[in-house]
Amino acid sequence: MRNRFGIYPYLCTTKMQKNKEKKLGTGRREAVVRPLLINLLLLLVGYGLCRLAFWTENRQLFDLDRGELWGILRGGFVFDLAAIAYTNALYLVMVVLPLHWKETRRWQLAAQVVFVAVNWLSLVANLADAVYFPFVKRRTTASVFTEFANDNLADIFGIEVVNHWYLTLLGLALLAALWWGYRTPHINTQPRIRYYAKTIALFIISVVAVFFGIRGSFDLELRPIHNGIAKEFVRMPANAALVLNTPFSIIRTIGKKSYPELHYFDEAELESIFTPEREMNAPRKDRPDNIVVLVLESFGSEYSKRLTPERPDEGFMPFLDSLMAEGLTFELSLANGLKSIDAQVSTFASIPMMIEPFMSSQATMNRVEGMGNYLQTLGYETAYFHGADNGSLSIDGFVKSCGMEKYYGRTEYNNDADWDHHWGIWDEPFLQFAGQQMGQMHEPFCAGVFTLTSHHPFQIPEAYRDTFPEGPLPIHRTIRYTDHSLRRFFEYARTQPWYSHTLFAITGDHTHVQNLPLSMNDLGMFKVPVFFFHPTDSTWRGHKDGIIQQIDLMPTILHHAGYQGRYFAFGNDLLDEQALRLGSIAYIHDLYQLTQIDWLLQFDGERSTALYHYVIDPYFQANLVADEHSRPQREKMERTAKAFIQQYMTRMNHNRLTVLDRQPTPPSE
Repeated sequence: MRNRFGIYPYLCTTKMQKNKEKKLGTGRREAVVRPLLINLLLLLVGYGLCRLAFWTENRQLFDLDRGELWGILRGGFVFDLAAIAYTNALYLVMVVLPLHWKETRRWQLAAQVVFVAVNWLSLVANLADAVYFPFVKRRTTASVFTEFANDNLADIFGIEVVNHWYLTLLGLALLAALWWGYRTPHINTQPRIRYYAKTIALFIISVVAVFFGIRGSFDLELRPIHNGIAKEFVRMPANAALVLNTPFSIIRTIGKKSYPELHYFDEAELESIFTPEREMNAPRKDRPDNIVVLVLESFGSEYSKRLTPERPDEGFMPFLDSLMAEGLTFELSLANGLKSIDAQVSTFASIPMMIEPFMSSQATMNRVEGMGNYLQTLGYETAYFHGADNGSLSIDGFVKSCGMEKYYGRTEYNNDADWDHHWGIWDEPFLQFAGQQMGQMHEPFCAGVFTLTSHHPFQIPEAYRDTFPEGPLPIHRTIRYTDHSLRRFFEYARTQPWYSHTLFAITGDHTHVQNLPLSMNDLGMFKVPVFFFHPTDSTWRGHKDGIIQQIDLMPTILHHAGYQGRYFAFGNDLLDEQALRLGSIAYIHDLYQLTQIDWLLQFDGERSTALYHYVIDPYFQANLVADEHSRPQREKMERTAKAFIQQYMTRMNHNRLTVLDRQPTPPSE
């Protein structure tokens, strides 16, 4: 009777039912602890394989020695356990929940599906980051979901699935391993008292295991591990990416406040060291020059023979090199970020990237004042040109907040015969279109132009496939094509009446994959062309010592335009010889990087971790941070870095990035 009424239902399971369960793929039914350990081991092996694939795909970007291997393995184990604890919390609840009715075939099949789906996506994220890492030089964070929210990336992913077919096969193999290697935890439900005692104990043990797995340590005195802890396991901060994994990096940055509150100095001392609120009293001009700012996708200095004399060939941007020869260049020219959206914020609002891209951080709702806002007070008409889909990377909304009144994208171009089927309109026709629209603007005008063809997947129009040969890197041919497109743009511009009284400011947005040794270090990752060209004004010719960075463009342009009044900029006015030059600021490996003439300092927010004399030591072999003779230089740069960082964080957190609403508008003449 007991069997008939289901008191001991597990005794009534027929051989047919058991066979049916196996056919449904629920895995072997075993005592609960052993299957959970086997499944955990399966995940650890998967994460290890993904780390190996990550290193193999990007090994040229890491400078490892044998002594670091154990640290990477040990740290990787800690971070992998933390990621597994985060991503498998739901699965564990499904398995160890102390309720007897969950011990059914359907529930266990559902648990297996959750286990395989969640963990396969986690492993695929690691493999995808192996491909994305060379672009940004760090593990992907949660900001990726907002950066590309308005872009259709399905075709790009499709191309990468083919281009990196070996990673695709590894991903499919991992999927099969997760499904067929999975073991089904099962607990008999009778007798009830024993069942609930066992499952409640197992539930408590699982919660404790997840808790300490997420913390990364059994020491309750220590804070839970975070991305920055990865640097403690390696010799160089750049190698920390090998310790981390992508699921952990994404999860730990979801909803995280990007900018910490820092108090290195009191307000008075801080303002005396550095302030982004400036006063400009540039000489007014009867006829202000037009301004054209060209931001070139993925144009690193390495591709230029003029900027990289050690190149074994003639480079891939001969026209741009010839333009630099007639323009004003500087000894060292640097980007302030490693992404396209960083370059827009740096160039048009003089705000560098710190911790997270401004446009995908919580500060994106802050009010900003950009180049267009200030130039409008001088009577400029403003416009921005980008041949991508309107809304791509949210650039259109940002440049509008910077005072760019009109926006011309793929929609305004209105001719998809010139569409590249990936990012937007080919550079050559779109630059011609931009030049024609500039001719219809009222002078003086300011136009921002952002090219796109030299973006991954590095394709050029069919008509030019035999014209521009491939180089050692896939990007080289597209650099040649965009350089040709710039030549054609300037050929057209020279025929226009506005050309002779126009200042051109030209910058690469960020570096890309590079293959020369001097480009591989933490300074080379930011080297892009940044220079000025004026067809008729000889003051914009020559070569100067010192550093120019993207955030210097806006204040320098405002000075040339004759701006008078207060303005907000983190960059330097390079035309003001009396202004204090703080050098160039950047953020890499979760470190603040300050570059001044001859010296590079890396600072983690509390202490300096590296100091290099990059002129004497171009390969960054001698870290002088502990060198007593270099101490005065380190302390001086630390003071500058702290003031810059404190101003940045305070103003981001308290929405203090403007000055125009606190001053009268300068009168126009």
